[in-house]
Amino acid sequence: MTKEKHLYRFLFLASIFLLLINDLYLKFEYHNYLTGKLSDIAGLFAFPYFFSCFFPKRIKPIYILSGILFVFWKSEFSQPMFDFAHSYGIGINRTVDYSDLMALLILPISYSYWNKRQITTKEPNRIFKPIIIAICSFSFIATTLAAHIEELNLKSDFETTLNYDLETVKKELRIYHDSIVPIGSYKINLDDKKAEIWTKISLRKIDSTKTQVSLDNILDFKVQGTGVIFYSGIDEDDVEFMKNLTKSEIEQLFEKSINKEFVEK
Repeated sequence: MTKEKHLYRFLFLASIFLLLINDLYLKFEYHNYLTGKLSDIAGLFAFPYFFSCFFPKRIKPIYILSGILFVFWKSEFSQPMFDFAHSYGIGINRTVDYSDLMALLILPISYSYWNKRQITTKEPNRIFKPIIIAICSFSFIATTLAAHIEELNLKSDFETTLNYDLETVKKELRIYHDSIVPIGSYKINLDDKKAEIWTKISLRKIDSTKTQVSLDNILDFKVQGTGVIFYSGIDEDDVEFMKNLTKSEIEQLFEKSINKEFVEK
């Protein structure tokens, strides 16, 4: 198999698709542990594989260097690079979390897949080659927006009653999606502040037409930067606004958000 045909292999293309859909949609719609790791896994599968297609005689060094760069990227030693980039308005961001390093386990799988010779591929239409290269390049450089994330960890005993049955409330509040989102996770969006507050809620069936919604924990908030790769910065006024919110005010925002979910349906 020629190195060009490697670009059309199913698992490679699937990893690029997963990387894009996770960074551009899933991370924001389903904020949880799984979506936090998917980009690392998909990216580490695709990144060295992609470059190996153009330098097939340097496959081992490419994979080794990819692993080293990933460890550096995820460590605190790379922070000066991020500080420098942010000072020039370049919106790259990452969270130091050494549990992300488990994604390195995908490298030998990717390496083995690249070297498999028995995989057959139909003769591709050459018009797709530049399209695939462009999509891959975009997926590697389109980084997650810079953001300010801060833990709140507030307990709450706020409760509200909805005139809907339990299953309808579960569906409309989107507190689970085929086990992707942990049951009980609920996000309050503050669009005017480019911010969101993550909470932990619980539901209790009152009767066939009523459900009690309890706000158990206020977990954290995030204020998002603007732009895609280059951005104008994180609005410090928005950050201060979020920091100064009282528990009572967040509870009011929670009730408003819950009611809005049903009014808009």
